[in-house]
Amino acid sequence: MSKSNLNLQEDDTTDEFDFPPPERKIFTQPYDLSLVTLIEQWKSGNLELPDMQREYVWDNGRASRLIESFILNIPVPPIYFAETEDAVLQVIDGNQRVQSIVRYFNNEFALSGLRVLSEYSRKRFHELPEREQRFLRNRTIRAIVISHDSHPNMKFEVFERLNTGGIALNAQELRNSLYRGKLNEKLKVLAKDHAFRECIGTQNPRRRMVDDELILRWFAMYDDLPDYRPPLKRFLNEYMDRNRDQAEEWLSMREDIFRGTMKRINRILGPRAFRLIDPTGDPLNDEHGKPFPRSVNRALYDAQSLSFSWVISDEEEENNKEVIKTIGEVLTHYDFQEAVRRATGNKDRLFLRVNMMVAALEKAGLRIDLPYALVE
Repeated sequence: MSKSNLNLQEDDTTDEFDFPPPERKIFTQPYDLSLVTLIEQWKSGNLELPDMQREYVWDNGRASRLIESFILNIPVPPIYFAETEDAVLQVIDGNQRVQSIVRYFNNEFALSGLRVLSEYSRKRFHELPEREQRFLRNRTIRAIVISHDSHPNMKFEVFERLNTGGIALNAQELRNSLYRGKLNEKLKVLAKDHAFRECIGTQNPRRRMVDDELILRWFAMYDDLPDYRPPLKRFLNEYMDRNRDQAEEWLSMREDIFRGTMKRINRILGPRAFRLIDPTGDPLNDEHGKPFPRSVNRALYDAQSLSFSWVISDEEEENNKEVIKTIGEVLTHYDFQEAVRRATGNKDRLFLRVNMMVAALEKAGLRIDLPYALVE
């Protein structure tokens, strides 16, 4: 590919997970769950849906045919649960079926579009004959529970493979379900930080936990950059699992650093933060003279958020125009462009862009205190 034909859209595709033997632990337990027991588990709170899986998308016709299948005793695909540390069962596949069953037992819709039992059309649960009500209560659905003792990386793999609900969860939404704890809650709080929001350019956190993952990237790299090994997804998974319930003091220290970093970046770069700019601060143009998209580049975010978190200069020492100029000069460098647009999870590219950004800030006169040597 020629240097004049670069596409600067980020691609953090990296090698797929490998699973050494110790990480291949997966424990599952199948059992037949009666519908009345499923309802009881739901009402007691022992069954729950991951936050982003709560949306119900089936129409009443499709839900009715599921109920018809139970009355006729036609086999229904199994549902999959993941057992949490607190022994709560999370629905990871079968959300629409579970909610349809709950809705019908709660008399929230009448049957429609039935293919066999047309005599039950327009009937809610309490309007069915007693015999059919008993049938439904006693019918079973196969449930498969993924035990809490399974290895976290295998649980994440299973979540991804079974992620076929109405809204397929992305990686951070899966982490939100798998790695609940104080760190997860802190990410949600920091996603609302004013300076961070100013840099991102939206008043409220973006959908699908996009900003939560950005903040997790900073946490993980700020703490463990020297130990980084691709793929990035696993690096983030393991960091979040390992630190999910850290002490408040640990979380507060990092929160203060993150907020201070975002405040400094917003003061110097504002809406230019995490975006491709030229030395004048204007959007960087492609070979046709058109500005590249103004969306946040996550790989550039990594380099800028880390580098600025190590700045120890006082505010009066900061020459904003000079900082913008030196950052813009780096962003026009071919090697840096490659490091933020393609295979961004690669370790060499990650260290390259962080090193180059640190050098740019130092060239602009900012004092930086590196916590470790960036020698990769």
